[in-house]
Amino acid sequence: MRRLFRFVLILCLAIVCFSCSKGEKGAASTENSAAPSFVLADLNNNKVSLDTYKGKVVMLEFFASWCPPCQMSAPDVKSIYEKYRGRGFVVLAVSLDGGAEAKAAVSSFVKEFGLTYPALMDDGKTSKQYGVISIPTSFIIDRKGKIRNKHIGLIPDFSNTLSKEIEALL
Repeated sequence: MRRLFRFVLILCLAIVCFSCSKGEKGAASTENSAAPSFVLADLNNNKVSLDTYKGKVVMLEFFASWCPPCQMSAPDVKSIYEKYRGRGFVVLAVSLDGGAEAKAAVSSFVKEFGLTYPALMDDGKTSKQYGVISIPTSFIIDRKGKIRNKHIGLIPDFSNTLSKEIEALL
């Protein structure tokens, strides 16, 4: 019985440690390439354009409300946003949730984690433009609109890694 419990525990940890797979392949956005432009709707159906944020350091966070690694990284992303938002840094969270209940699920996620940055609904094209095949996936975009860093899945010491990357760009 104890052996079975350990096996299940290790299996669960392994699943959580790896990112959730989206199951599609798309165009790969690589470091030092121009960030593909997009216009997506937020939870209030307002249109949000990446181009609006030129001159700022932007973190694009592709996530889904049902994804355990996304849920685990949400407090870190919120903390980073709070730390740097007054210095020309913004987070745009792009949800890959789908279906009739997608907006409600994302709204619940935003409330649960107290997120104060925009949550946008993916149109299916944006995640493909960025080559997102697994979530969470984060892109750090510099003030000129170039992708400087990309992170797939949970990474060790996420907050410190992001802080160093953002500090270098501010």
